[in-house]
Parts: sequence; C-alpha cells; structure tokens
Amino acid sequence: MEFNSVDVKEELLQFLKKGFKENAVRMNVFKSDPQTETELPCVGINRVSDSEAAHILGDFGGDDFDRDALQYSEIHSTHFQESMEVRIWHTNADERERAYRVMKALLMLFRPVAVSKGLLSFGMEAGKDESDFTGQVAPFPVYWASIIISYLNPLDVQVTERVEAISGFTVRGGVRIDG
Repeated sequence: MEFNSVDVKEELLQFLKKGFKENAVRMNVFKSDPQTETELPCVGINRVSDSEAAHILGDFGGDDFDRDALQYSEIHSTHFQESMEVRIWHTNADERERAYRVMKALLMLFRPVAVSKGLLSFGMEAGKDESDFTGQVAPFPVYWASIIISYLNPLDVQVTERVEAISGFTVRGGVRIDG
C-alpha cells in the first residue's frame, strides 16, 4: 500500500522556522504546545480537526494494470477537511503582538506553498488572545495568540498486488487452451 497526503504540520514547521529566522525573530517552532519555560518564546502547531469532507461510496478513484510487471493497482481517493491551530507563546504581551503579526504574514506566504503541494480551500481564522497564569508551562504569566488554518487535504491510497500470468484455461466441454 502506498499513499500520498500533505503532512501539513511538518511543512508548516519548516516554513515557520525559516520565516522567523529570515525576519530576525527569535522563535522556537514545535508540533505541540510548549512543555517548559525554556522552550519560550515559541509557536505550537496543534491539530484541531481532521474529518472526511466528501465521502463517496467506495472512494474508488481508478485502477491500472502493468502488463510487464504483472501488477494490478487500485486507487482510492478522498479529501479531508483539516484544521490546525497555530499558537504563539510569549512571556511578554507586547512582544507576543509583534511576533503574532509576523506569524500572520508568514501564514499568508505559506498559502501558495500549501496550494502548490495539493491543498485546496486554504483559509485562516484569527484573533484569539489569551494568557496562562496556571504555572503549568512557566512559574510566571505566559501570553499566547492563535490562528486557525483550515484546508482540504487530498488522500490517495494505492493498493497494488502481483498477479499470476494466465498460461491456459479450460472451456466448457473440457477443451483446454494453452497460451
């Protein structure tokens, strides 16, 4: 079995790391929220939702037969509606605002990259500011702001099996035909 789908978390992680560095903003980027104060300031990328958008009975996308390799393949396709929360964490509310604006601009630049990799309907919903005084991440207040990105991510699964060549067959009446 082979499948293709865009690993948005990894693509976004690499894109944001590079973008913050190029814009001289010191920022760690993770595929989750920070666990300790040493990871701050940072961006955490978390999956919010992942559901099939257009379920089609059987999800059959086509088939193929390679005569030389004697392989039969079936392709099954669908699209998943996925959402990621991209959350910036900082120890200073004013610096969080500056970094948030850079992050929003970087996400705008990520959109054509995402589309070139096969994502559809890429959109953003932004604007939530919060603060954490619980002490779970750090023994001091931590400020964060988040943007939700959503998109359609295609999933194509190809199942291939080797078949045996037909060397002959018997028809009704007992007549045998050999190849």
